[in-house]
Amino acid sequence: MGTHIIAELELGMINAYSDIPRILAEKGYIDDPLKEKWIRMIGLRNILVHEYLEIDRKIVHDVLQDDLADLAALRKMFAQFL
Repeated sequence: MGTHIIAELELGMINAYSDIPRILAEKGYIDDPLKEKWIRMIGLRNILVHEYLEIDRKIVHDVLQDDLADLAALRKMFAQFL
């Protein structure tokens, strides 16, 4: 969704997934704490997709138990574009 927002609003070029939160923060759509959380989410996604045999299940469990508010914050940000 972030790529679509950036493309539609012509906010900049995306070379890596981590560019999405960086660009949205630079343009004032998200704050720096959400940008940093989103970048960490991208890192976790990359581990889940590319290194799934070496995943620490406790870390995944902890994220799912303790960090769902971060996903809610992203959902709220995306909702403003619908």
